[in-house]
Amino acid sequence: MYEVEVKAVLKDREAVKEKLQNLGCKFSEELHQIDYVFAPKGTPYPDVPMGATVLRVRKQNDKYFFTLKIPQSSHQDCIEREMEIKDGAMMVEILELMKWDKLPTVDKKRIKTSFKDMEIVLDVVEQLGEFIEVEKMVKHEDYEDRKKIQEELFDFLSTLGVSKEDQVIDGKYDIMLYSKLNEL
Repeated sequence: MYEVEVKAVLKDREAVKEKLQNLGCKFSEELHQIDYVFAPKGTPYPDVPMGATVLRVRKQNDKYFFTLKIPQSSHQDCIEREMEIKDGAMMVEILELMKWDKLPTVDKKRIKTSFKDMEIVLDVVEQLGEFIEVEKMVKHEDYEDRKKIQEELFDFLSTLGVSKEDQVIDGKYDIMLYSKLNEL
């Protein structure tokens, strides 16, 4: 399976949320997610190359998830596998013992909804601001098919009033995070 997504800076969360509710979307309870992200030792960051394996341990409220992502044509087009794990702290320790590089930790509050075959999330990311992400999980192996899906997802975002220049593409989110953390 491939995760195909679009992400954008969210300038008016309440207006977007209202538009989604008008489409019949119901939002989840707020989730607190802390992402511990790892890449093989020496992997350049924030410009993680296409095809590089990225591993994430996510603490979501009182549960933990372990995720593998391998960017294909962009950072928004990834092979993804995820499973729930019992001991997130142990998994982080294992990755550290394996000498994987720990990338910046992301701490966010998230609400989720879905519309048709899309998952939609609204995030408040500590030190970065507010974002919206729309994604589909697809089986298409053809890059051009996945690129068309990305365009459809962004067309959907534009119906919510999210402008094209607010789109976060090709590692821009990582660059924003890296820049912000280096200011501290």
